[in-house]
Amino acid sequence: MKKSIYQSFFYTLIAALLFTGCSDEFFETSPAGDLTGSETFATTTNIDALMNGTLRYLMESSTSQDNPGYAAIMLSQEVMGDDAIARDGVYGFRDSYPFKDPYDNTTRRALFFWSFQYKVIDNCNGIIANVDKAQGTDDEKKYLKGQALALRAFVYLNMVRQYQFTYAKDKTAKAIPVYTEPTSPTTQPKSRSTVEQVYNQVIADLTQAETALVGFKRLVKNRLDLNVVKGLLARTYLTTEQWALAASKAKEARSGYAIMEPNQYSLGFNDVSNVEWIWGHPQRADQTLGGASFFAYIDVTPAAGYRSIMPDPYFRNLFSDQDVRKSLFQLVTTSTDPMYRWYKYKKFVDKADRSGNIVLMRSSEMALIEAESRARLSELPAAVTALNELRTKRGLTALGETELAAPALLEEILTERRRELWGEGFRLPDILRLQRSVVRKETTETFTAGGSNVLVKGHYIRVFPDNSAFVANSPYYLFSIPINEINTNPNL
Repeated sequence: MKKSIYQSFFYTLIAALLFTGCSDEFFETSPAGDLTGSETFATTTNIDALMNGTLRYLMESSTSQDNPGYAAIMLSQEVMGDDAIARDGVYGFRDSYPFKDPYDNTTRRALFFWSFQYKVIDNCNGIIANVDKAQGTDDEKKYLKGQALALRAFVYLNMVRQYQFTYAKDKTAKAIPVYTEPTSPTTQPKSRSTVEQVYNQVIADLTQAETALVGFKRLVKNRLDLNVVKGLLARTYLTTEQWALAASKAKEARSGYAIMEPNQYSLGFNDVSNVEWIWGHPQRADQTLGGASFFAYIDVTPAAGYRSIMPDPYFRNLFSDQDVRKSLFQLVTTSTDPMYRWYKYKKFVDKADRSGNIVLMRSSEMALIEAESRARLSELPAAVTALNELRTKRGLTALGETELAAPALLEEILTERRRELWGEGFRLPDILRLQRSVVRKETTETFTAGGSNVLVKGHYIRVFPDNSAFVANSPYYLFSIPINEINTNPNL
């Protein structure tokens, strides 16, 4: 029987994924020996190493220079929106920006996005199925199962939003196959579950993880703990429009994670020790992907490098002058500079040794989920309170409780999501969730050089590949199931 991409089965990856040690030994790279099959799950120490390796695989697997693990999805989802631009002719995401990939199911990016996410799911399924039989304490087993459930939910939540339109549009639409058991060469490939079925699985996993992870104290922020689980529930309930649950879980998720002070915003977004990072991916200089990394594409400060992802000039106009974030924009007016006529946005700056950490969840996002949910519930004072927690930490004045009417307040919150979360992979999911269209306008901004007015660079792709206008709920916004999977899984 032909095997689907999903059925690569994690046993073929064990040697690459296992790392010795557990808990805080995130940076250990020596192989765990010849563990295979049942030995992999013999002890909680081994399973903890597999969990650690799976997280590393999620963030660091790369089939090509321009596919740096999950960061490639984050960056694709930014340049497929309207506030970020992939510079023309620069390597990395130039084909995602015009919606050619991952929409095109024959590209390596389409294949990579599908296959590596399902490999992570399969590893989680192996842990969930085997951890109870391992040698170790009951707490160790419970915490490992909780982490695997949470990570599986994280991937399914991402995939259901990548491969189908939003829950509110049509929860009965076919989305992706759901696997909850480890696969083998004889596993029958599954058909696509509905959007609702995938979300039900996500909520079931996170609910179980929420119970299992009570008392778990992580030593490194790459691990999914109770705050991360609550944050994932908040994201899930926001998308399924369960506003009260979204608001309450978002508030719980950011407990203990204060929003950073204004002077901290310009430090480069590169370290998990940041007070408001709830979840992030730490790296060490000798373990980064180098040119195939998140910062290689989004950090615009070095003299060399791709520097692929630029802000739209209209995005800069969303910030008021007193906003600390506006100071991070810099227009390049030196004609000999390769970035001439572009705005740089210096939010993400790699560490000097190229070991920049990748942010996956912050308390600012949770404050915005709470604010939006309260606004949609017509609880305007509570919405304003949550929004002001963020605004005042960005140098903005607090809004009065009655300063904005309900529709205007909601739009201000949604605009604040754009300002605050730029570059973190939220723009395209928000466009799909809100059932809105991408908006890309030709720039008219100029600056004076040599006595002449020079046009600032901005969006240069303003239609879909078929030359049609941007619209809401376009299939061009969706990731495609790769042709390899379609050819090998007759049940799709």
